[in-house]
Amino acid sequence: MFEKILQEPLLHFLLVGGLLFFYLSNQDDSVAKEQLVITEGKINQLTAQFTKTRQRAPTKDELQALIDNQIREDLAFEYGSQMGLVENDTIIKRRVQQKIEFMLNDSIASLEPTKEELKAYMLVHKERYTIAPVYSFKHIYINPEKHEDVALFIKNLKAEDLSALYTERGDALMLESEYKNISTARIAKLFGLKFAKTLDTLAENEWVGAVKSGYGQHLVFIEEKKPRHLATLKELEAKVKFDFRLDAQKQAIDGFYNELKDRYEIVVGKEVL
Repeated sequence: MFEKILQEPLLHFLLVGGLLFFYLSNQDDSVAKEQLVITEGKINQLTAQFTKTRQRAPTKDELQALIDNQIREDLAFEYGSQMGLVENDTIIKRRVQQKIEFMLNDSIASLEPTKEELKAYMLVHKERYTIAPVYSFKHIYINPEKHEDVALFIKNLKAEDLSALYTERGDALMLESEYKNISTARIAKLFGLKFAKTLDTLAENEWVGAVKSGYGQHLVFIEEKKPRHLATLKELEAKVKFDFRLDAQKQAIDGFYNELKDRYEIVVGKEVL
């Protein structure tokens, strides 16, 4: 029976409460009190959070309740820190880390780099902003299984005015007969890698065949070929700006931790870093 009573959660709560009361009641009142400050900035933040959630500003009483709750939260955290409750709490540590990194990231998010900075950034990271060849082409599909002499069929096709008839010639295929400004990556996905690589070897403005794909063979007419090139800032400004800020955020966080590391002798196991 006695052991069962000892296991009751209420008893544990009363014991802890009694210990806390004893500890607080024996504190020296002559010791200068530490300040706990709820800044105007914090009050504005509480107001903004309430407004965002409720779609209206808090009343005077609601705002006071928010402030009272913040005071309790801060008091509990300070007291818990003094008792060592925070020191080994992984969840609290991780939350503080996340909040610090969020503040650092947020300070960089509004960064507005100049065009000169973005251009310099692009040159340092050329591999990110090099655009693969882009093609505009027409094609006629030829299914080898439907023609006894594929070479003769192609020869006869070339004798026609294919610029006007290319959509009516050849065999049926569930792909478009013409593509505009399509990347080699997209071409490879539609026609196969071999077909995409072959396009780079073909002359422009003439019907060339047969070009092999995963489906069979094709007569191909390349209207325009834009070679592999480093993109201009105008082409990819939004992406470059996003990447610039992302790297700036990473550098800010790395710099923050490196500066903190310099203030400590960090020991991992038996090794001093």
